[in-house]
Amino acid sequence: MLDADMSLSIAYFTNRLNPHIEWFLDSLARQLNGDEVELIVVDFHKDEGRKPVPPLGNVPITHVAPKPNIWQGPHRLTQGNWFNAANARNTAICLAKGSHIAFVDDLSVLMPDWMHCVRQSIQENYIALGAYKKVKKLVVEQGQVKSFEDYPPGEDSRLGWARQDQTSCGGSILYGCSLCMPIEAALSVNGFPEDLCGGLGFEDVCFGLALGNTNKYSFRYDRRMMTYESEEDHFVDKPFRKTDKGVSPADKSHAAMHTAQGSVWFPNQFNLREIRDAVQRGEPFPIPKTPEHDWFDHQRIADMV
Repeated sequence: MLDADMSLSIAYFTNRLNPHIEWFLDSLARQLNGDEVELIVVDFHKDEGRKPVPPLGNVPITHVAPKPNIWQGPHRLTQGNWFNAANARNTAICLAKGSHIAFVDDLSVLMPDWMHCVRQSIQENYIALGAYKKVKKLVVEQGQVKSFEDYPPGEDSRLGWARQDQTSCGGSILYGCSLCMPIEAALSVNGFPEDLCGGLGFEDVCFGLALGNTNKYSFRYDRRMMTYESEEDHFVDKPFRKTDKGVSPADKSHAAMHTAQGSVWFPNQFNLREIRDAVQRGEPFPIPKTPEHDWFDHQRIADMV
């Protein structure tokens, strides 16, 4: 159980028609122990007739679409919907009321020690980087994994590096699919890099690099903080478009990484702390109109299909 002055917001993210949220909800319900927890579901399809999120005991649930952004949704500048996980994660950061926030991606089920590891990270004041395995033929019943087939290409590469349950590390191996940190940590670098990584991905590693550069936080990779994900279900829906422009190593992802390696703050066309304060007062999210061009090759974003 968390200390009285600590609280946790758990954020779940999806842009899928069938994210198997019941796997997550049932597995989380098995691990709660009177913790002061809220759940934030950031769901691209929320305003398209999606059913409400099923209740989770007395846990307050906020179910929202991603905040307005230029890459996807009704306010996009692009011609189609592009990948922008940084925006979804910043949406949750703005809405979160807890002292800490944990992230979970869709198609996931929490393994039994996940919440214990989250509690430990909060109480011992470090950023927890959870582990994952993508597996095939995943069968989950009442929040418990009943069967699956191993899928070695989908296994977290960090598992082979870690020699113990917890391993001290830097932010360069931070992945967004299973993660717990203080809200203040995210705000200290102005959130995830939307301008840098919109339409690209790679926002989690870039975020971790900048956060590590602040020298304010310690990181531990925790292989006990495990989620299993369904490999096949990643390909049921048409994926949101993303592209790494250029030719490696002179490509957009390497340029983004180099920028993050020298950063402690992402400009993002906004101040996330100010937006969060306004949203927590009940004001709406702002509707961005910029940037109008891709920072990497200066292509008009309105021309990106």
